[in-house]
Amino acid sequence: MARPRGPGERAGLDTDQVLAAARDVLRDSGVSGLSLRAVARRLGVAPNAIYSHVGSRDELLDAVLDDVLAEVRLPFAGEVARDPLGAVRAIMLASYDVLLRHPGLMPSYLDRQGSRGVQAQQLGVVTLEALGRAGLTEPAAREAMRVLIVNTIGFAAFSARPTGSPPGVMSAVELRANFLRGLDWLLDGIAR
Repeated sequence: MARPRGPGERAGLDTDQVLAAARDVLRDSGVSGLSLRAVARRLGVAPNAIYSHVGSRDELLDAVLDDVLAEVRLPFAGEVARDPLGAVRAIMLASYDVLLRHPGLMPSYLDRQGSRGVQAQQLGVVTLEALGRAGLTEPAAREAMRVLIVNTIGFAAFSARPTGSPPGVMSAVELRANFLRGLDWLLDGIAR
């Protein structure tokens, strides 16, 4: 006997549709405008249909944050084996670029100190594996990963500012170059 379908499933929704609608709401209304009701309105369903996919606004926001991280390209196993710190650099740079494409989510990444969903966990696994291949013990690799993540999220938050910043403020190109230099300094320190 099949289990009964929940309201969201009966409405023909899947989690990807809910997340896409939530991203649209975030783009149009910001984090403060995100609610299960707003997502339901966007999808043309009753709010209870959303509960089949997420249990609360916080869970929805966490799912969106993790969904965004799916845009970060993971290096292949061969890339990690050949150049483990190069693979870490690629992950951090891709993460920086993804975060900058979603500046409205930056406060949420900062509030939650990143993301803890499936995508974030996969990024963590590959990063820890690469740091281990670079010669770090497990505790040192975890600490290095934390430092790299804080640097990446912090620099992305610093770089994500409204256009038309006052004169004397670094351009996006200068900020990216500064991020890359700092990332290379961190990786050089890790290599030692």
